[in-house]
Amino acid sequence: MKKLCLFLVFSLVILAQSHIVQAAGENIPDIKSESAVMIDAKTGDILYQKNSTEQMYPASITKIVTGILAVESGKLEESVMISSEAVKADGTRVYLLEGEQVPLKNLVQGLMINSGNDAAIAIAEYLAGDVASFAEQMNDLAKKVGADNTHFVNPNGLFDVEHYTTAEDMAKITQYAMENEVFREIVSTKELPWVGEGWETTLRNHHQLLWDYPGTTGVKNGFVNESKHTLVTSVSRDNLDVIIVTLKAPSSRAAYWDTMAIGDYGFANFERQTLSAGTEILAENGESYPLKEDLSVTLPVGEKPLQEVNSDGKLQLKNAEGDVLLSHTLYKKNEETKAVASPLKSAKEETGPTFMQTAVKASIYLYGGLLLLLAFLVILRMRSQKQKHRKMRQVARSYVK
Repeated sequence: MKKLCLFLVFSLVILAQSHIVQAAGENIPDIKSESAVMIDAKTGDILYQKNSTEQMYPASITKIVTGILAVESGKLEESVMISSEAVKADGTRVYLLEGEQVPLKNLVQGLMINSGNDAAIAIAEYLAGDVASFAEQMNDLAKKVGADNTHFVNPNGLFDVEHYTTAEDMAKITQYAMENEVFREIVSTKELPWVGEGWETTLRNHHQLLWDYPGTTGVKNGFVNESKHTLVTSVSRDNLDVIIVTLKAPSSRAAYWDTMAIGDYGFANFERQTLSAGTEILAENGESYPLKEDLSVTLPVGEKPLQEVNSDGKLQLKNAEGDVLLSHTLYKKNEETKAVASPLKSAKEETGPTFMQTAVKASIYLYGGLLLLLAFLVILRMRSQKQKHRKMRQVARSYVK
């Protein structure tokens, strides 16, 4: 019971820290997946969510992490020797043979297009030496992107009770991965010739929405009995890029229909709005400051972002409910002080010290010098008095004798 309470508190904190811009209306989708989220792929704003911070088993959408780590390794053109452990992988495979030499990029393609579990093991062993060490790299990436409620133990998503994530975390991971051009190209590939020693075929991407839902650009589906059907989808349409995650759908059909319903809701109700670089923003000090870069937020259609500049010089863009969607440093406080103080300098300050200032300084120096001289004379007199008293004591002792 104590663990359950702690998890609920943690979930509420995570939800409170997220930028949720869900629109009101009767067209909010009613989905069958137990957990789901839709975010703006550019801003990270949450446009729709259902139980998005609950821990779930990811299945093969795990391979998004494996794929981006391989792409970022810089070793895509290197050749990988396939081990006996990779060949023994359960589930969907690309039928690698032990001792076969395969370019790393080909393994990533087999991983993301055909969901090859054997390719996942081969990638992990090549990049980290073994699966356990590679899982550490996967968890490091999760922490890097803020997926704090996620833990991986293998590169392919086969069930393990310690292998879990959340819809929101997977959206963050996918947002990061889709910023990589090579990764985007691989996951958007519909079909690819595959020529291996053990299998020659044409791979067809398992993500059906690449054909069925306009604007879909990837990325991965998954299934194991414990997780049910999982799906991560990226869609670009109408100047809006979204990432949709659905977890624990009762069927693949339900996962796809839920994703399309969420996407339709997003494109019908939201728009990305951008304040362009150079736009003048009026601050509370009465000064106007130009934006140094483009600032984008996603809001319900027709709603304008509220602008507020605080005393520290930070511009905050808020939605109608007052939630902060974006915070940007417009100016630094010390810069403002300099800007305000400089016009107040007098001509006398800029042309150097006046005669009176020079005279005052000279008087101070003279007075200090006199004090030092007086102190020196006092010390000399005290030494003279000590010598005189010493002689008188010597004379007095001679009389005593």
